[in-house]
Amino acid sequence: MQAVMLRDVEVMRPRTLDEALRLLDRAHREGVRLRPMAGCTDVLVDAHFGKALPERFLDVWGLRKELGGLRWTEAGLVIGATCTYAEALETPKFVAELPALAKAASQVGARQIQARGTFAGNVENASPAADAAPMLLALDAQVKLASLQGVRTVPLLNYWSGYRQTVRRPDELITAIVVPAAALGSQGQWFRKVGTRAYQAITKVGLASRLQWQGGKLVDVRLAAISMAATPKRCATLETYLKGRELATIDAAELRHAQAVDLQPIDDVRSNATYRAEVFARLVEQALRETHLATAH
Repeated sequence: MQAVMLRDVEVMRPRTLDEALRLLDRAHREGVRLRPMAGCTDVLVDAHFGKALPERFLDVWGLRKELGGLRWTEAGLVIGATCTYAEALETPKFVAELPALAKAASQVGARQIQARGTFAGNVENASPAADAAPMLLALDAQVKLASLQGVRTVPLLNYWSGYRQTVRRPDELITAIVVPAAALGSQGQWFRKVGTRAYQAITKVGLASRLQWQGGKLVDVRLAAISMAATPKRCATLETYLKGRELATIDAAELRHAQAVDLQPIDDVRSNATYRAEVFARLVEQALRETHLATAH
């Protein structure tokens, strides 16, 4: 293990996953905050804007042999904690089976960010404006966490506990994100973000979804809102309203009413609540039309 001092910041660089977990466990017992990092894209943004940083970081970038890559198993696709967006986008099977997640990954910053940024980091950063994390939510992904006490799996639906907060314990490390086998290659995967420009923009409002049609009816509905709440959020009321309906029976006013139960968007420097609510409803309508049309051909 190496320790690199950067002014008042100490960066711990373990050589193995076991060593990383031991460092996290010791820091937790000593009451010291040890923040894991890999691509470091979010950390550098925080530092640039003068946000308070912990005194110690755990750099897991060197554990790519243990925590990197993509693996297809019976359970589904295992996305290693240090797997980057660029790595996934260069894998044809990933793009073919998860086209909407690939689209989201392709819109995370510039190519330099995609070469360093990771799916696990996007999840752990817990930003409501994240790109990849909401699509993973719509795909029913799970988070694998490891500590010296063992391994546990948390549905992404239950992973965020508040704005920039997660249920990961201080002694735990994300080792992988798992997309279930049932979601791989499934129909109706759809993603769109709305920002001030097409690329390299923070999302004002967006939708990540999986809409499965059968016999002209919606048989399965997954809708994840982006920049509409304190975290990326599934829309349970809206999903219930839509499930089992034919496209022609979906009423715009009823759709917006169901949406209002799930989401109370805020006003901030990027947009206002009225704009967000209206654009989100139109994104849902667009996703419904396009996925329905795709099943008709």
